[in-house]
Amino acid sequence: MVLVPTIVTDRAGAHVSGLARDTFTVLQNGQPQKIAFFEHVQTQAELMQRPAETEGVFTNRIEAGSQRLTIFVLDMLNSSLTEQASGREKLLKLLSESMEVTEPICLLAIDSDGLKVIHDFTTDPAELAEALKQTTAESSSKDLPQANPMASAFRDFHGWHSQSKGRAAAATSLRLQMLQATIYAREVSESERDRLTLEMLREIGESFTGIPGRKSMIWAKGGFPFEIDAASQFGSHERVLLPVYENAWRALNRANIAVYPLDVEELLNTGYVSASVGQQLPQHTDIRSTVSNLEEIAEATGGKLCNASTGAKACFRQAADDSTDYYLIGFYEHSEKLKPGWRKLSVKVQVPDFQVRARSGYYVGGVHDNPQKQKEDLAIALASPLDYTGIPLTVRWTATAESKTKDKRRVGFSFAIPPGAITVDETDSNHLSLEFAAMATSETGSPVGSFSQSVDGRLSPAIASSIESQGVNYPGTIDLPPGQYTMSFAVRDILSRQIGTVSAPIVVH
Repeated sequence: MVLVPTIVTDRAGAHVSGLARDTFTVLQNGQPQKIAFFEHVQTQAELMQRPAETEGVFTNRIEAGSQRLTIFVLDMLNSSLTEQASGREKLLKLLSESMEVTEPICLLAIDSDGLKVIHDFTTDPAELAEALKQTTAESSSKDLPQANPMASAFRDFHGWHSQSKGRAAAATSLRLQMLQATIYAREVSESERDRLTLEMLREIGESFTGIPGRKSMIWAKGGFPFEIDAASQFGSHERVLLPVYENAWRALNRANIAVYPLDVEELLNTGYVSASVGQQLPQHTDIRSTVSNLEEIAEATGGKLCNASTGAKACFRQAADDSTDYYLIGFYEHSEKLKPGWRKLSVKVQVPDFQVRARSGYYVGGVHDNPQKQKEDLAIALASPLDYTGIPLTVRWTATAESKTKDKRRVGFSFAIPPGAITVDETDSNHLSLEFAAMATSETGSPVGSFSQSVDGRLSPAIASSIESQGVNYPGTIDLPPGQYTMSFAVRDILSRQIGTVSAPIVVH
């Protein structure tokens, strides 16, 4: 099912409530679609809450919380030093002002090392401002001269679950290995910048897939590095990026994230000619990251571009207001019968003078999964500082015993997946295909142990019925020497291509 959050306002800009299903028409590539799901959503600001903690039990599930979330992202990968400073200044000014924040806000950053969590969700802007003050800018590939590879992007940051710096270091190390970054990670090529941007978009999407409702992402950036509908370009010139591109947009679609780009791009005279060299300077000729690309991503996701005249405060108010009152409309897409690519979307209402804003399209990707790609997906998920929520997952410690390996202990744990969260394909003899993984990292971020098991087969009717009613429990063990570690757990449903992750600290005696 394709879900389309739709905002309807009158001529004065006020939200219109109480419209019926038959008031709406949804067009995909110009063809009317049968509306299979319809809900009028009116939200209240509530802080996200996880179930009450039980010793030895960890989960990525949300017990209660808002159907309205705002995610601030400071982009240090696609922004120059000047643009980063501008974005940081805009956000600090917003968070430091006397503003009433009634909805959960989190603060993320992206750079050439990957995704960083500056602060978890809170309704206290002062906490976010203090965490943001701890960040420092880094040179990007948009700066001249080349970036200093020894520059540090952060002094410190707070994790999604107050995770240790060790996990962040492990994430950086693994990500750079996975993405085959250059020795000087911050001197990234355009192709590498595209790849990193896509991977981080996917991580953000995966982390909010399992949380209901429309989410607003305010992205402070100096431009977007590629045209969002350029899948054919990736396919012909950068074929290795095509699966990354498709996974990123699939995750954003599933998460119902509307992007509000906060443009902080430097105002440059693109016609300026240097008197010394008689030609345009490189930063003036590099117009690949343009405002038009920001407009495209806003339109495609149902957000709105916030240009320099808009300001961060007005951008935040617009994003929050859009999520207070909207219609969630769904229709079924039989993508297996269609070619991969973008589908144009249009939502109309049968009332004159009403304004409608919804995402203008969504991407249907091809199937590129293979065993190696699945392993890479799990490795990136395990290294992410955000929990993936596509599959609700709970992990509990079971027992610790002597290991057959000298000077190590065998740590037991159990994955628990609730009923209805995974796919059992009844049309294919109750086919089930899951992969479980875990990784332990030391306080310095070094991997010290791992676990990986696959479950694939056709189930008997009795077992299929048991999974449908009781869910799945799967045991595992890992051998570790005495010490303090961060354990990351992941499960991937290969049939639905959804992933769930959770992390937990552990002390081995």
